[in-house]
Amino acid sequence: MKNSITGFLLAFQFFSSLPIRKQLPMNQQTVTIMYIMLPFLGLLMGGSLILLNLINEQYFQVSVLLFAILVVVAGIVMTGGLHLDGWIDMGDAYFSYQNQERRLEILEDSRVGAFGAICLVVLLLLKTGFIYELLQNHPRNISFYFITIPFLSRLALLFYFIITHTVKEKGLAAFFKSNVNHTIIWSALIIYTLLFTILSYISIGLDGIILVGCMLLFVVLYRIWTIKNFGGMTGDLLGALNEGTELFLWGILLLFI
Repeated sequence: MKNSITGFLLAFQFFSSLPIRKQLPMNQQTVTIMYIMLPFLGLLMGGSLILLNLINEQYFQVSVLLFAILVVVAGIVMTGGLHLDGWIDMGDAYFSYQNQERRLEILEDSRVGAFGAICLVVLLLLKTGFIYELLQNHPRNISFYFITIPFLSRLALLFYFIITHTVKEKGLAAFFKSNVNHTIIWSALIIYTLLFTILSYISIGLDGIILVGCMLLFVVLYRIWTIKNFGGMTGDLLGALNEGTELFLWGILLLFI
């Protein structure tokens, strides 16, 4: 029980903006639970978006465009911009058009370059636009999508983490990769995916199954792309995947709804 609570707190400490200022033990059990809790963390964040939507409907009733912006900002606030930082670094590294070794050096550079800034603007504009279109034209299932997209993006992160080797033998990503129980992670992934597929089919029909399939396809393509261009997985590329998956799935919803 103690390891479960510690792993749960580690998930908040590393993957959210919740200020848990405590040195928590990291061993195979706690790190494994931390990763297992990622999709659950996505559910909590999605629940916060649903609450934001209810508050807006009851009290503020701001315009659709402004609310779409608030949804995007809320996502940034809840993660502390962690995943956006990875997206920016990935943009700077990839569009530098350097060799693989140089791209990895740029990934580690904390400074924001022109390409990273452009990628950030494009991501935020597209995400806001996609959410606006859904709110404007398809509001019926919006609460379901608010909770689904954060959940699936973190499920994608978990899939990518378990099937992709790290670029370096040292570092935080390598430490986590070597300190998880892969069998337990795979069991959790299968359970999460099956439960979501069944529940989403009951709730909204084939749209949920389409989202799961698109998420898995995106992870596979992203893995191939990152191995080709970066040699494998890094912490920044994990964060970028979360942002990319969310954007991709919001866009998929516009195509199939």
